[in-house]
Amino acid sequence: MSDTADYEALPQRTSLRGRRRDKDEPRETETVHQQQQSAAVPAGPSAAADTADSHQITQQLEGLSHHEHRQQQPNMPAYRSAAVGQHKFEYLDHTADVQLHAWGGSLKEAFEQVGLAMFNYMTPVDALCVDDACTRDFSASGHDLHSLLFAYLDELLFVYSTEYIMMKHIHITTMDTEEHTITATCHGEKFDRHRHECGTEVKAITYSAMQIRERQGDAEVFVIVDI
Repeated sequence: MSDTADYEALPQRTSLRGRRRDKDEPRETETVHQQQQSAAVPAGPSAAADTADSHQITQQLEGLSHHEHRQQQPNMPAYRSAAVGQHKFEYLDHTADVQLHAWGGSLKEAFEQVGLAMFNYMTPVDALCVDDACTRDFSASGHDLHSLLFAYLDELLFVYSTEYIMMKHIHITTMDTEEHTITATCHGEKFDRHRHECGTEVKAITYSAMQIRERQGDAEVFVIVDI
């Protein structure tokens, strides 16, 4: 059987847990609120009491949800609060495309996380298995950090585009921020539309609004990809 026997191009803008929300798509909380407003409320003191009790319960539930979230993501800055699962990446709204935002305790970890963010947008990486036959080693280089980040992600995307391999783990073995070079080892498996959830295919990496921020003990990157 050929390597492409089970492959079909990922559908465009398919729903995927962790993807960004379209600007015209209502949030679940907005829908519930609208339903509550449209519900008929009988007149009289008892109705007012019921409304007050309902408001109090809603506040308690919202407070509990916020407390649980803070327990799952301790000391998480507000702009990183949309992290997918236990990963250190999230998806930010952007017209027509998607912006990957990843972070870590070092620039190396932030680069690893943004690579996983790209694969996770196409299929949830936590559901992937590791096939030793799909382990890949590669290197990338650039003339500065931005071109290095571009080349690194482009190498990862090339593996998917040519071999349909989705990576579950990415380990950067060496990273030289002066010579702007990276070597990495990745582990994953071939994408199979019969077993894997279909997200939205990433077509290309872009330099648009690319940002790399690094300070003591923390680093983050922002990359817009074409979908």
